[in-house]
Amino acid sequence: MKKDFVVNISKLTAAIKQRGFGLILVLDTSKDHPYTLYNDIQGVADDYAVTDDAYKIASRIFGQNPAPQQVAIFGKEYDSEIGEPADLVTALNELVNVNNDWFALTCTENANAEVIALSGWIDTQEKMYFTTTQDLSLPAQIESEQTTVMFHHSPEAYVAEGLAAYMLVRMIGGVTAKFRSISGVLASEITATELAQLHDDNGFSYIRKMGVLQTTEGKTTSGEYIDVVLGAFFLQFKMEEESALLAVNTEKIAYDNVGIASLVSVAEKVLKLGVTQGIILRDDDDNGVFQINYVKREDTPTNDIANRVYNGVSWSADLAGAIHEGTISGVLKY
Repeated sequence: MKKDFVVNISKLTAAIKQRGFGLILVLDTSKDHPYTLYNDIQGVADDYAVTDDAYKIASRIFGQNPAPQQVAIFGKEYDSEIGEPADLVTALNELVNVNNDWFALTCTENANAEVIALSGWIDTQEKMYFTTTQDLSLPAQIESEQTTVMFHHSPEAYVAEGLAAYMLVRMIGGVTAKFRSISGVLASEITATELAQLHDDNGFSYIRKMGVLQTTEGKTTSGEYIDVVLGAFFLQFKMEEESALLAVNTEKIAYDNVGIASLVSVAEKVLKLGVTQGIILRDDDDNGVFQINYVKREDTPTNDIANRVYNGVSWSADLAGAIHEGTISGVLKY
Protein backbone atom coordinates (compact mmCIF):
# COMPACT_ATOMS: atom_id res chain seq x y z
CA MET A 1 0.00 0.00 0.00
CA LYS A 2 1.33 3.37 -0.97
CA LYS A 3 2.01 5.68 1.96
CA ASP A 4 0.27 9.02 1.96
CA PHE A 5 3.02 10.61 3.98
CA VAL A 6 6.61 9.52 4.02
CA VAL A 7 9.02 10.45 6.80
CA ASN A 8 12.73 10.04 6.16
CA ILE A 9 14.97 10.23 9.21
CA SER A 10 18.67 10.86 8.97
CA LYS A 11 20.92 10.91 12.01
CA LEU A 12 23.38 13.72 12.42
CA THR A 13 26.10 11.72 14.10
CA ALA A 14 29.38 12.76 12.52
CA ALA A 15 32.02 12.11 15.15
CA ILE A 16 34.46 14.68 16.44
CA LYS A 17 37.74 13.58 17.96
CA GLN A 18 37.80 14.57 21.62
CA ARG A 19 40.96 15.48 23.48
CA GLY A 20 41.20 13.44 26.64
CA PHE A 21 42.94 14.38 29.85
CA GLY A 22 43.82 10.91 31.12
CA LEU A 23 46.77 10.09 28.86
CA ILE A 24 50.20 10.73 30.38
CA LEU A 25 53.39 10.60 28.34
CA VAL A 26 56.64 9.30 29.81
CA LEU A 27 59.56 10.79 27.89
CA ASP A 28 62.32 8.23 28.38
CA THR A 29 65.91 9.35 27.90
CA SER A 30 67.59 5.95 28.27
CA LYS A 31 67.06 4.81 24.68
CA ASP A 32 65.23 5.52 21.45
CA HIS A 33 61.79 3.97 21.65
CA PRO A 34 58.77 4.46 19.37
CA TYR A 35 55.69 6.11 20.78
CA THR A 36 53.80 3.23 22.38
CA LEU A 37 50.57 2.97 24.34
CA TYR A 38 50.53 0.54 27.26
CA ASN A 39 47.37 -0.76 28.91
CA ASP A 40 49.08 -2.00 32.07
CA ILE A 41 52.44 -2.30 33.77
CA GLN A 42 52.87 -5.84 32.46
CA GLY A 43 52.98 -4.44 28.96
CA VAL A 44 55.67 -1.95 29.98
CA ALA A 45 57.69 -4.84 31.43
CA ASP A 46 57.89 -6.34 27.94
CA ASP A 47 59.97 -3.35 26.81
CA TYR A 48 61.62 -2.11 30.00
CA ALA A 49 63.35 -3.68 32.98
CA VAL A 50 61.90 -2.99 36.42
CA THR A 51 65.10 -1.08 37.19
CA ASP A 52 64.52 1.38 34.33
CA ASP A 53 63.25 4.85 35.23
CA ALA A 54 60.55 4.68 32.53
CA TYR A 55 59.22 1.51 34.16
CA LYS A 56 59.29 3.13 37.60
CA ILE A 57 57.35 6.18 36.43
CA ALA A 58 54.81 4.02 34.59
CA SER A 59 54.50 1.88 37.71
CA ARG A 60 53.75 4.96 39.81
CA ILE A 61 51.12 6.10 37.32
CA PHE A 62 49.45 2.69 37.00
CA GLY A 63 49.73 2.25 40.77
CA GLN A 64 47.13 4.90 41.54
CA ASN A 65 43.54 3.93 42.29
CA PRO A 66 41.76 4.42 40.01
CA ALA A 67 44.55 4.26 37.45
CA PRO A 68 44.62 5.73 33.94
CA GLN A 69 43.52 3.30 31.25
CA GLN A 70 46.77 3.79 29.33
CA VAL A 71 50.23 5.28 29.61
CA ALA A 72 52.28 6.42 26.62
CA ILE A 73 56.07 6.03 26.48
CA PHE A 74 58.33 7.69 23.93
CA GLY A 75 62.08 7.23 24.05
CA LYS A 76 64.80 9.64 22.94
CA GLU A 77 68.32 8.53 23.88
CA TYR A 78 69.88 11.41 25.74
CA ASP A 79 72.92 11.92 27.98
CA SER A 80 72.68 15.00 30.19
CA GLU A 81 76.49 15.11 30.44
CA ILE A 82 77.01 15.75 26.74
CA GLY A 83 73.54 16.43 25.33
CA GLU A 84 71.66 19.72 25.03
CA PRO A 85 68.18 20.09 26.59
CA ALA A 86 67.09 21.47 23.23
CA ASP A 87 67.48 17.94 21.86
CA LEU A 88 64.56 16.83 24.02
CA VAL A 89 62.49 19.76 22.84
CA THR A 90 63.24 18.87 19.22
CA ALA A 91 62.20 15.28 19.86
CA LEU A 92 58.90 16.42 21.40
CA ASN A 93 58.21 18.78 18.49
CA GLU A 94 58.68 15.87 16.11
CA LEU A 95 56.48 13.65 18.27
CA VAL A 96 53.48 15.99 18.45
CA ASN A 97 53.43 16.25 14.67
CA VAL A 98 52.54 12.57 14.63
CA ASN A 99 51.16 11.67 18.08
CA ASN A 100 49.56 14.54 19.95
CA ASP A 101 46.69 12.90 21.82
CA TRP A 102 48.44 12.87 25.20
CA PHE A 103 47.97 15.66 27.72
CA ALA A 104 50.48 15.41 30.58
CA LEU A 105 54.25 15.23 30.16
CA THR A 106 56.60 13.42 32.51
CA CYS A 107 60.27 12.63 31.93
CA THR A 108 62.92 10.29 33.27
CA GLU A 109 65.45 13.15 33.29
CA ASN A 110 64.75 15.76 35.97
CA ALA A 111 68.01 17.74 36.17
CA ASN A 112 67.41 21.48 36.37
CA ALA A 113 68.46 22.40 32.84
CA GLU A 114 66.24 19.74 31.31
CA VAL A 115 63.26 20.60 33.51
CA ILE A 116 63.56 24.29 32.64
CA ALA A 117 63.74 23.47 28.92
CA LEU A 118 60.75 21.13 29.06
CA SER A 119 58.77 23.68 31.05
CA GLY A 120 59.49 26.29 28.39
CA TRP A 121 58.28 23.90 25.72
CA ILE A 122 55.10 22.96 27.58
CA ASP A 123 54.13 26.64 27.69
CA THR A 124 53.86 26.54 23.89
CA GLN A 125 51.45 23.59 24.04
CA GLU A 126 47.97 22.91 25.35
CA LYS A 127 49.37 20.43 27.86
CA MET A 128 50.79 20.19 31.38
CA TYR A 129 54.14 19.02 32.76
CA PHE A 130 54.62 17.23 36.10
CA THR A 131 58.07 16.58 37.55
CA THR A 132 59.69 15.62 40.84
CA THR A 133 62.96 17.28 41.80
CA GLN A 134 65.59 16.75 44.48
CA ASP A 135 66.62 20.41 44.27
CA LEU A 136 64.66 22.72 46.57
CA SER A 137 65.78 25.74 44.55
CA LEU A 138 64.33 24.60 41.23
CA PRO A 139 60.73 25.91 41.53
CA ALA A 140 62.05 29.46 42.00
CA GLN A 141 63.70 29.21 38.57
CA ILE A 142 60.44 28.48 36.73
CA GLU A 143 57.26 30.47 36.36
CA SER A 144 54.86 28.43 34.30
CA GLU A 145 51.12 28.00 34.67
CA GLN A 146 51.42 24.58 33.03
CA THR A 147 54.35 23.17 35.04
CA THR A 148 54.07 21.45 38.42
CA VAL A 149 57.26 20.85 40.38
CA MET A 150 57.23 18.78 43.56
CA PHE A 151 60.20 18.15 45.85
CA HIS A 152 61.03 14.72 47.24
CA HIS A 153 64.39 13.65 48.60
CA SER A 154 64.15 10.25 46.89
CA PRO A 155 64.91 10.17 43.14
CA GLU A 156 62.55 7.20 42.82
CA ALA A 157 59.55 8.77 44.54
CA TYR A 158 58.01 10.20 41.34
CA VAL A 159 55.33 11.81 43.47
CA ALA A 160 54.41 14.55 40.98
CA GLU A 161 54.03 11.92 38.28
CA GLY A 162 51.69 10.00 40.58
CA LEU A 163 49.76 13.20 41.30
CA ALA A 164 49.27 13.70 37.56
CA ALA A 165 47.61 10.29 37.39
CA TYR A 166 45.48 11.06 40.45
CA MET A 167 44.20 14.35 39.02
CA LEU A 168 43.63 13.27 35.44
CA VAL A 169 41.42 10.24 36.10
CA ARG A 170 39.02 12.21 38.28
CA MET A 171 36.48 14.88 37.45
CA ILE A 172 38.58 17.52 35.74
CA GLY A 173 38.63 20.78 37.66
CA GLY A 174 36.56 19.34 40.50
CA VAL A 175 39.43 17.99 42.62
CA THR A 176 42.08 20.06 44.39
CA ALA A 177 45.67 18.80 44.21
CA LYS A 178 46.33 19.61 47.88
CA PHE A 179 45.74 16.97 50.59
CA ARG A 180 46.12 14.13 48.07
CA SER A 181 47.62 10.77 49.04
CA ILE A 182 49.73 9.22 46.28
CA SER A 183 49.92 5.44 46.36
CA GLY A 184 53.39 3.97 46.82
CA VAL A 185 55.12 7.15 48.00
CA LEU A 186 56.63 7.68 51.45
CA ALA A 187 56.95 11.06 53.15
CA SER A 188 59.67 13.35 51.93
CA GLU A 189 62.50 14.43 54.20
CA ILE A 190 62.00 18.18 54.41
CA THR A 191 62.10 20.66 57.29
CA ALA A 192 59.33 23.11 58.10
CA THR A 193 61.59 25.99 57.09
CA GLU A 194 62.43 24.37 53.77
CA LEU A 195 58.79 23.62 53.11
CA ALA A 196 57.77 27.22 53.79
CA GLN A 197 60.34 28.48 51.29
CA LEU A 198 59.29 25.83 48.78
CA HIS A 199 55.70 27.04 49.01
CA ASP A 200 56.84 30.65 48.58
CA ASP A 201 58.54 29.53 45.35
CA ASN A 202 55.33 27.78 44.19
CA GLY A 203 56.65 24.27 44.61
CA PHE A 204 55.33 21.76 47.11
CA SER A 205 56.14 18.42 48.66
CA TYR A 206 54.68 15.32 50.30
CA ILE A 207 54.55 14.81 54.07
CA ARG A 208 52.67 13.01 56.81
CA LYS A 209 50.26 15.41 58.49
CA MET A 210 47.64 14.52 61.08
CA GLY A 211 48.69 10.91 60.51
CA VAL A 212 47.93 11.04 56.76
CA LEU A 213 50.41 11.14 53.87
CA GLN A 214 49.44 14.06 51.65
CA THR A 215 50.57 16.68 49.16
CA THR A 216 51.36 19.96 50.90
CA GLU A 217 49.98 22.26 48.19
CA GLY A 218 48.46 22.07 44.73
CA LYS A 219 49.92 24.82 42.57
CA THR A 220 51.83 25.18 39.34
CA THR A 221 55.05 27.19 39.40
CA SER A 222 53.16 30.35 38.38
CA GLY A 223 51.23 30.21 41.64
CA GLU A 224 47.97 29.19 39.96
CA TYR A 225 46.15 26.17 41.35
CA ILE A 226 46.39 22.98 39.32
CA ASP A 227 42.62 22.39 39.38
CA VAL A 228 42.04 25.89 37.97
CA VAL A 229 44.46 25.28 35.09
CA LEU A 230 42.87 21.91 34.36
CA GLY A 231 39.41 23.47 34.53
CA ALA A 232 40.35 26.15 32.02
CA PHE A 233 41.72 23.54 29.63
CA PHE A 234 38.53 21.51 30.07
CA LEU A 235 36.28 24.43 29.17
CA GLN A 236 38.45 25.33 26.18
CA PHE A 237 38.61 21.80 24.80
CA LYS A 238 34.89 21.14 25.29
CA MET A 239 33.82 24.39 23.64
CA GLU A 240 36.08 23.68 20.67
CA GLU A 241 34.72 20.15 20.36
CA GLU A 242 31.07 21.17 20.74
CA SER A 243 31.48 23.99 18.20
CA ALA A 244 33.08 21.59 15.74
CA LEU A 245 30.30 19.08 16.36
CA LEU A 246 27.69 21.75 15.65
CA ALA A 247 29.44 22.69 12.40
CA VAL A 248 29.78 19.18 10.97
CA ASN A 249 26.31 18.06 12.01
CA THR A 250 24.51 21.15 10.69
CA GLU A 251 23.94 21.83 7.00
CA LYS A 252 25.02 25.40 7.61
CA ILE A 253 25.31 27.64 10.64
CA ALA A 254 23.43 30.55 9.13
CA TYR A 255 24.95 33.98 9.61
CA ASP A 256 21.80 35.29 11.23
CA ASN A 257 20.66 35.69 14.82
CA VAL A 258 19.37 32.12 14.89
CA GLY A 259 22.76 30.78 13.83
CA ILE A 260 24.45 33.01 16.38
CA ALA A 261 22.09 31.69 19.04
CA SER A 262 23.25 28.15 18.25
CA LEU A 263 26.82 29.18 19.07
CA VAL A 264 25.64 30.82 22.26
CA SER A 265 23.91 27.55 23.14
CA VAL A 266 27.23 25.72 22.76
CA ALA A 267 28.89 28.09 25.22
CA GLU A 268 25.99 27.75 27.65
CA LYS A 269 26.04 23.95 27.45
CA VAL A 270 29.75 23.78 28.25
CA LEU A 271 29.56 26.37 31.03
CA LYS A 272 26.75 24.40 32.67
CA LEU A 273 28.97 21.33 32.43
CA GLY A 274 31.68 23.38 34.09
CA VAL A 275 29.30 23.99 36.97
CA THR A 276 28.63 20.26 37.27
CA GLN A 277 32.37 19.56 37.18
CA GLY A 278 33.00 21.92 40.08
CA ILE A 279 34.94 24.42 37.99
CA ILE A 280 32.37 27.23 37.99
CA LEU A 281 30.68 28.61 41.11
CA ARG A 282 27.08 27.78 42.01
CA ASP A 283 24.91 30.42 43.69
CA ASP A 284 22.56 29.75 46.60
CA ASP A 285 19.84 28.70 44.15
CA ASP A 286 22.15 26.08 42.60
CA ASN A 287 22.60 28.08 39.40
CA GLY A 288 25.96 28.56 37.74
CA VAL A 289 27.49 32.00 38.17
CA PHE A 290 28.37 32.89 34.60
CA GLN A 291 27.37 35.36 31.93
CA ILE A 292 27.36 35.05 28.14
CA ASN A 293 27.39 38.05 25.82
CA TYR A 294 26.99 38.05 22.06
CA VAL A 295 26.82 40.47 19.14
CA LYS A 296 23.79 40.31 16.85
CA ARG A 297 24.12 39.99 13.09
CA GLU A 298 23.10 43.61 12.53
CA ASP A 299 25.91 44.80 14.83
CA THR A 300 28.60 42.63 13.25
CA PRO A 301 31.18 44.23 10.92
CA THR A 302 30.27 43.71 7.27
CA ASN A 303 33.75 42.45 6.49
CA ASP A 304 33.38 39.66 9.07
CA ILE A 305 30.09 38.62 7.51
CA ALA A 306 31.66 38.59 4.05
CA ASN A 307 34.54 36.43 5.33
CA ARG A 308 32.19 34.16 7.31
CA VAL A 309 33.96 34.98 10.55
CA TYR A 310 32.05 35.51 13.78
CA ASN A 311 33.89 36.55 16.95
CA GLY A 312 30.92 37.90 18.84
CA VAL A 313 30.42 35.36 21.66
CA SER A 314 32.15 36.11 24.95
CA TRP A 315 31.58 34.84 28.46
CA SER A 316 32.73 35.25 32.03
CA ALA A 317 32.35 32.94 35.00
CA ASP A 318 33.21 32.86 38.69
CA LEU A 319 35.56 30.07 39.75
CA ALA A 320 34.28 27.67 42.35
CA GLY A 321 37.70 27.45 44.01
CA ALA A 322 38.38 25.29 47.08
CA ILE A 323 39.03 25.75 50.79
CA HIS A 324 42.64 24.92 51.68
CA GLU A 325 42.86 26.43 55.16
CA GLY A 326 40.80 28.38 57.65
CA THR A 327 39.90 29.11 61.25
CA ILE A 328 37.01 27.84 63.32
CA SER A 329 36.17 29.83 66.41
CA GLY A 330 34.34 28.52 69.45
CA VAL A 331 33.37 29.49 72.95
CA LEU A 332 33.07 27.15 75.94
CA LYS A 333 30.44 28.05 78.52
CA TYR A 334 29.45 26.85 81.97
